Amino acid sequence: MPYFSIETSASLDNAAACALAKKASAFIAATLGKPEQYVMTSVVPGLAMSFGGDTGRPVALVTLKSIGLAKVRCPELSKAICAFVEKELSVSPDRTFIDFTALDGGFFGWNGKTF
Repeated sequence: MPYFSIETSASLDNAAACALAKKASAFIAATLGKPEQYVMTSVVPGLAMSFGGDTGRPVALVTLKSIGLAKVRCPELSKAICAFVEKELSVSPDRTFIDFTALDGGFFGWNGKTF
C-alpha cells in the first residue's frame, strides 16, 4: 500500500501531471516490489517553493509512505527516487527532499478495514 507523492515547483499541465502520476505508480511499485494495484500516487506541480532561499531553479518534495518500509533500504530508494525525479522533472537531486515514513498496517485503512 505505498503512497508516493511529488510536490514540485516545476510547471506541468494537467495532462502531463496525470501522465507522471501513472508513470510514478509503475516506478514505485517496481522499485518496492509491491503490487501496483495497491499503489497511490499524487503529483502537485507549480507550487511556490524555495530551497536554500533560491526560487530560481525547480525543487521537489517527495513523500513515500509504505507498510514494511525498512530504514536500511532508504539510501537505495533515495538514489532511485532522485534519479526518477531528475529524469521526469529536471529537478536536481541536490534540490530534492524525500520524506520516508514506515507505516504500521494497523494504523492505515483501506476499503473499510485496516491492513
